[in-house]
Amino acid sequence: MRCGIRKIFGSHQEDPSDFVINHFSRIVYDSVEDDKRMLNQETIPLINGEVMRGAAIRLNSCGFLPDGVKRVTVLAGTDGIAPVEARVVCAETGGAVWSGAFSPPVRTGVEDTDEWLVTADFSGLANEGAYFLEVEGLGRSAVFLIRRAVWNEPYRLVARAMYLWRCGCAVRGEWRGKSYGHGPCHCDDGYLDHVGGAAGTRRDASGGWHDAGDYNKYVVNAGVSVGLMFRAWEHFRARIEAVPLELPESGNGTPDLLNELRYEFDWLFKMQFEDGRVAHKLTAKTFDYRDVPEGDTDRRFFCPWGTAATACFVAMMALGSRHFKEFDAAYAARCLAAARLSWACLRRHPDHVEPDQSAFATGGYAANDASHRLWAAAELWESTGEEEFLRDFERRVVTVEFNPGGPVWYDVEDLALGVYLEASRLENRDAGLVARLTASLFSRVNVIVAEAERNPHGRPLGGRKGSWEWGGNGRVAGQTYQLHLADRLRPDSAHRRAAQQALAYLFGRNFHGRSYVTGLGANPPENPHDRRGGAWPGYLVGGPWPTGRDWFDVEADYRTNEIAINWNAALIYALAAFVEPPK
Repeated sequence: MRCGIRKIFGSHQEDPSDFVINHFSRIVYDSVEDDKRMLNQETIPLINGEVMRGAAIRLNSCGFLPDGVKRVTVLAGTDGIAPVEARVVCAETGGAVWSGAFSPPVRTGVEDTDEWLVTADFSGLANEGAYFLEVEGLGRSAVFLIRRAVWNEPYRLVARAMYLWRCGCAVRGEWRGKSYGHGPCHCDDGYLDHVGGAAGTRRDASGGWHDAGDYNKYVVNAGVSVGLMFRAWEHFRARIEAVPLELPESGNGTPDLLNELRYEFDWLFKMQFEDGRVAHKLTAKTFDYRDVPEGDTDRRFFCPWGTAATACFVAMMALGSRHFKEFDAAYAARCLAAARLSWACLRRHPDHVEPDQSAFATGGYAANDASHRLWAAAELWESTGEEEFLRDFERRVVTVEFNPGGPVWYDVEDLALGVYLEASRLENRDAGLVARLTASLFSRVNVIVAEAERNPHGRPLGGRKGSWEWGGNGRVAGQTYQLHLADRLRPDSAHRRAAQQALAYLFGRNFHGRSYVTGLGANPPENPHDRRGGAWPGYLVGGPWPTGRDWFDVEADYRTNEIAINWNAALIYALAAFVEPPK
């Protein structure tokens, strides 16, 4: 039985997600008053005199899988007096299809969202359709879908957002009737003044992705981004291979996700010097320019090399050599040759080399190289099977554990450890090391699962002090890598349930009752920190910190409302796991 899809949308050709994301959002969010009335948000004074609104009803506004976990969080009274019952209503007929009681009220900590909350679980509702949830005296939620392919369009949009980040070429796109695009930009990248070249001399370093809300390009942040996108390909290829991203290269015989990665690789090659060193970044001197990318005339320079960027480069190139080989053997061989050249450079420089960034006031991305060297060794071993790389990995990994929050740009150990645990050459691994790393992984994953169950918003990072940080939304998405890695080793529905709760938090089951991804879900960010201007679709904003209340949809607030390639890459991975594959 299906509720609401055929009649509401009027045409079998209209995607139901269009209704949820376009039609409903247009009705509900025409004005601030409508926003207040429909979501019934209270105002909470802040110390600095501003106000912050906590949503009365908080759930995943994109929707749910029929057999997936479905939960809602509702604001209780300030004295802990809670509503009694929630009802899920068919958006077509107006009839209730589920009702249930709330949990006892729970008080969240001051460092979390500092409020009384109740929750309800309606996972038993499995019929596909369009619904909303209502609570007497509090109003109703946004319309949401229950649908097997509910995550297909979000995946496509978030993955395609990487294309819209391209530097050095014109990009164009449309979403919900609005056009986005810019002309060719930064075609003079980059100048050699700070890497030994004569003043004003340059060599081609055009291409690649803009890093975030700014237009600079950084090898270290490319590392974790490329790593997570390739992990999505490795883990969920059957689900995502056929998803079209509408790229200029589409239809060339290479799947679109790999086409997009190759665009970044074409730039990465240009960051490698003849002796294998890799420039840390390609940026302007400052962040001063704040307009459309094609209007940026500031000179942009190669930054001196460092071992973290060089090790990241090795790992990325080793990955590319494996996955491009099926579609372009010559390109894959070029990747492996580049990886070997920079590996030799790392061997000549066994100690950490920090890049000299004294001439730059742009993003530092300063990281100790230990985890990046570990990752480089793991990927080279998996790509070649050569003993040298295996022994280097096993020497470095002696005391390494999985991270509490998944892979991040400054610590990519989780990517390295995952390679070893899922290696294609099982017979060559050290059994004791495998056992220790497996135990480390499940120790972390058990905490993640428990936090997702304990936290009233289902946030796998929890809500304790320290769990809120710059880019925390990216870490919520990144934790799903650990969950799915564990699930591949020992399948358990609890892993996938926690991963679904991570997505639910990002798409509306949070203090603000809003999607944190531009263009998707109910009341998504409209003013991200993005120099292109406006809310280009498919971007995950950094999210609240230092508490779960502190997010502001204000362009100037780069602390909580910026976008970045590493956060999007983590979300690409998180969404890929639940894409409905073609029949």
